[in-house]
Amino acid sequence: VSTSQDDEAFAENAYRSDLSEAVRQVSRPMTEAKDKGSDRRPSVAPLVLVSSQRVDDSNGPAKEPDEAPQDFAGFAKSMGAKELPDLLEAAAAYTSFVEGQASFSRPEIMKRVARVDPSLHLSREDGLRSFGQLLRQGKLRKLERGQFTIAETTRFKPEQRIAGE
Repeated sequence: VSTSQDDEAFAENAYRSDLSEAVRQVSRPMTEAKDKGSDRRPSVAPLVLVSSQRVDDSNGPAKEPDEAPQDFAGFAKSMGAKELPDLLEAAAAYTSFVEGQASFSRPEIMKRVARVDPSLHLSREDGLRSFGQLLRQGKLRKLERGQFTIAETTRFKPEQRIAGE
């Protein structure tokens, strides 16, 4: 019985000496900093951004756009979208090409169209029917659950429209 108590005491002493050594090593830089009159903490490694989060300033100042970006209502009007399927496709194109979003949701597009013309009285059923029609025609493509993208062949691509005018 005394052997197990001796083993426990030895293990506890080893633990305490390791702990006190670790505490002394950590607290020593803090006391040295206080001796110098500084409240700084010991330095830690800086955060590093992954490449998708980095900002590259080496390209120089940003160029001024030729035209001020227009809102969706102006975009839809300039593209000639008047009927619900055309407005939905134009909203998808605006979201992808003007705002630069790779994907969008159906409710996002429906809300954008509803805001542009409140007199349109967009019903849920009409919106779903038109959205489904665009999917079947290949004008919109489903990416994953609830996410869609516009086909590259859309007639509402801004640069094609400008070049064709």
